[in-house]
Amino acid sequence: MSSAQPARATTLPADDGRLMRATRTRQLVVETFLDLLEEGEPQPTALQVSERAEISIRSIFRLFDDVEALHSAAVATQIERVAPLVVPLVPTGSLDERIKAVVDSRARIFEAISPIRRMAVRLAPTSRPIRADLLLANEFFRAQIVEMFDAELSGLPAPRCNITIETLDLATSWETWERLRSVQQVSERRTRRIVADTVRRALADGAVS
Repeated sequence: MSSAQPARATTLPADDGRLMRATRTRQLVVETFLDLLEEGEPQPTALQVSERAEISIRSIFRLFDDVEALHSAAVATQIERVAPLVVPLVPTGSLDERIKAVVDSRARIFEAISPIRRMAVRLAPTSRPIRADLLLANEFFRAQIVEMFDAELSGLPAPRCNITIETLDLATSWETWERLRSVQQVSERRTRRIVADTVRRALADGAVS
């Protein structure tokens, strides 16, 4: 009696193969959409994605229920892309060192996310998932500010502390960064300096008020 074992199948079942191809195609569509955004296209159309990715529009809408689903998938993929940039900041060191740490972190993140953030802001009023993503990001950045400057904020009276937090949150927000970079056409280096100076002045004003 032979002890040879039957050869293992080397091919995937048909359903698994189709699922893998659909997953790869879906990812290609999302990556193409993001590439177009980063190249300056403010709101890529399904036709543009189809032509760039060499995938039929019919195939795109077999993978995504509608354009909103594609937008939500693009935002989710962008979040995964920039996750390595969102590193914990340590609230130690001098005030200048902590200000620099915050500004450097925001600069790296905001420069990376701006193309899709612009689109997300436009779509947020009609997309609950995108609104939720933006809210989570805003809450994270605000909490980070409170943590990084707790030493300065904790000594302020409650009303002044609240005003200072609001000012710091505004100064270090993506909206402020976007205004300086895209509307006022300020260089990244100068934008960093402006944000750092605004943070420093806000803390100084809070301390003397």
